[in-house]
Amino acid sequence: LPATRCQIDHADNWSTGGLTDLTLLGPACQFHNRDRYHNPDHYTRHKIGTDRWAFTYHPARPARIRRVRI
Repeated sequence: LPATRCQIDHADNWSTGGLTDLTLLGPACQFHNRDRYHNPDHYTRHKIGTDRWAFTYHPARPARIRRVRI
């Protein structure tokens, strides 16, 4: 999405004390902005420059079905 259609996302969760600092803010679509706080284990943050960062999304893997022979 273009940034004009995104929400401002905090690199460190604002609701748990993350700062509203311009170097820690970035655009995120509504889904990923909310999902990252509900499922933090699905995201990895990494620096991509001196003052830039990005998140990599790791979707949950579906549970594996085990087949048992009877």
